[in-house]
Amino acid sequence: MALRNGNYDKAIGHFFQALKMAETSRDTFGIMEAHYSISWAHLDQNHYDQALRYLQTAEQFNKRLPFSNISLNIYNHFGVIYRQTGEFDKAKGYLKKGISLSKAPEYQGLNITMINNLASVYAKEGFKQKAIALQEEALIRSREINNYLRELQTLYGLARTYGSDNPSKAIFYLRQAALLAREKKAYKQEMRYLREITELYKTQGNYREALMTKEREHALADSFFYKDMSQHIEALKAEYDLSKSKARINELSYINNKNRLELEKSTLVRNVTVASFILLLGILGLVYNQYRIKQRANKAIGEKNHSLELLVEEKEWLLKEIHHRVKNNLQIITSLLHSQGVYLKDHAALSAIRESQNRVHAMALIHQKLYQSDRLASVAMAEYIEEIVDYLINSFDSKGSVQAQLAVAPVNLDVIQAVLVGLILNEAVTNSLKYAFPHNQRGTISINLAVLNAQKYWLQIRDDGIGLPADFNPSRSRTLGMSLIRGLSKQLGGDLQITSESGLQVSLFFTEEKVIKPRSKTTY
Repeated sequence: MALRNGNYDKAIGHFFQALKMAETSRDTFGIMEAHYSISWAHLDQNHYDQALRYLQTAEQFNKRLPFSNISLNIYNHFGVIYRQTGEFDKAKGYLKKGISLSKAPEYQGLNITMINNLASVYAKEGFKQKAIALQEEALIRSREINNYLRELQTLYGLARTYGSDNPSKAIFYLRQAALLAREKKAYKQEMRYLREITELYKTQGNYREALMTKEREHALADSFFYKDMSQHIEALKAEYDLSKSKARINELSYINNKNRLELEKSTLVRNVTVASFILLLGILGLVYNQYRIKQRANKAIGEKNHSLELLVEEKEWLLKEIHHRVKNNLQIITSLLHSQGVYLKDHAALSAIRESQNRVHAMALIHQKLYQSDRLASVAMAEYIEEIVDYLINSFDSKGSVQAQLAVAPVNLDVIQAVLVGLILNEAVTNSLKYAFPHNQRGTISINLAVLNAQKYWLQIRDDGIGLPADFNPSRSRTLGMSLIRGLSKQLGGDLQITSESGLQVSLFFTEEKVIKPRSKTTY
């Protein structure tokens, strides 16, 4: 409010208070926003050196944050500052970058503003036709989106570009701006445009029109600014009440900023989780597609005679190459997730990234083993389960506090079954490591995989931790981990049981022939 009213010293004081609070709480967004606001206050006063210094600091902090409309405002303000200081190449560089990044519908207004500012740079350089072409484009777009503020801005820009070189054109656009301002009851802007129209009429020697325009401006000023004494008293009273509530306003502003940051963090966590879930479904589809290709190849080979032995060797080589490439691609995804996590400070977002890495690693491990093994159709589960559990314990830095007890029968499962079992195991063990042993409590996670008969298996994951909360129903839970366990068990065609007695126990009974084929769109 102080900035809008022109009370710059007061506004800058508030911004420095916000900066100090943000630095104390290590709030990167708050630090960036405070520097940007201080720069804006100096820019409004034409203090370009101070404005540039604080804006450069804001830009450095903004590079650590997700892209937002403030990022675009920073580019726009750089363009304005460098335009005013005569550094036109720098101004055009920032404005063109901002224009290219603001194509989305929600940024249309700011995009038009930057186009107008770029046009004013060209006008200052003497390229008026280039400036007019940009401004006419901005005028059409502002009318298409029915944004009268951008339309006023563009009309005024066109009038300034034509200026004294073509006063008739300048008056034409200023009259449009004055009529639009009158329609929208933007009387201050209307008076500004009328004032400039008057001066242009005077340069043409058209004193009659100049006088009529000036009379309209005076009449508007009388009706808009000079109210009766009672209104003046009410305005003073409102200002007094506003000054008394300043402390409360500052407190609410701080709470709103904090809530906004929490919303942005929760949005980031949600986006990371959804993206990971979509990635997981895509990779499962890829694995199943590869599995079907292998089945069709085996059937075709079985129908051929002994002269196709060379084709069999080539097929096995190709399958090994496929496993190798899929493994490499999954490792690249893991590296990308790790790189994304480096720039995150929020604990929930980092946790979502790490869990996504673990899921991808569980699948990559399958393809690594198939590539290194002579078996192309099945995975040795004992070695596979041991490596997954060791990896997860190390990932959560629980090596000294949590022990793993494995009792895994020497079972070889088909690729798609192994992937599903591996992902279920990943989610269950991750859940135990996250919640079963709070405050570095020591404990044990037991994994059993047994063969009940020729084609029926039993998988059990159990911990001796604190168990589930009394009001927690695993069959109705909407968390990603529990949703994945239920969905993957259903896809495996298994019978899932989750109990909480002396810790958490996940039991799954499944058979070889009941694997449900994943569809192109899967919902749990």
